Amino acid sequence: MTSSTIASKILYGSIVSPYVRKVAIILDLKKIDYTLEVLIPFIEKDKKKILDMNPLGKVPVYQEGSFMLSDSSAICGYLERQYPGSLIYPTTAEHYAKCLWYEEYADSQLMPNILTVAFNTLFAAKFNLIPDMDAVQSALDNKLPQIFTYLDKEIENKKYFVNDQLSLADISIAVSFLNFEMAGHLVDTQQWNNLSRYVDEISNEPVIAKSNMLMRERFKAASTK
Repeated sequence: MTSSTIASKILYGSIVSPYVRKVAIILDLKKIDYTLEVLIPFIEKDKKKILDMNPLGKVPVYQEGSFMLSDSSAICGYLERQYPGSLIYPTTAEHYAKCLWYEEYADSQLMPNILTVAFNTLFAAKFNLIPDMDAVQSALDNKLPQIFTYLDKEIENKKYFVNDQLSLADISIAVSFLNFEMAGHLVDTQQWNNLSRYVDEISNEPVIAKSNMLMRERFKAASTK
């Protein structure tokens, strides 16, 4: 066991979710042993269990002994305080604030729109739902281009978004792009060259590469059933 505390740690959700994967990456980065219990909000029996833990009915949910917490940002903030090794937030006030901003932008803008594309393209039919292809087209044509243009400008020729070091800002932004790729899309290198280069480079960070590999394996196993 690599964790110093006795309480068992459980992450509830599916590794296919970028919000869940965001927390899983932080747990791996901080070398915290945990168990992933797969719960999918679109499966009725799982939805009931999730609602018992989180009134919003969303994953991830994190449990540590009797302590339980929902929302990926809240969980990451807790893990940073509770396990200060391998810091995921910058230390200066200015850089910390920028990290919080990029995380929020990823959580509220980037992830939902990429999930609209990925879910309707890959998963809706599996859960007996009718894919909303109008929503997919709107995300691809209207929403994601604006988001990509902003991120492309912000990253410019930098390796990381904040203070030249890997932080929660990068992890929050990076986790969505594998979902985008699996849905059959890539960042256009001609239109968003900086962002395309960044996505390629950040995907090779060991902790993110490990997460991507696990998601690919999970997706492949689910597709063969």
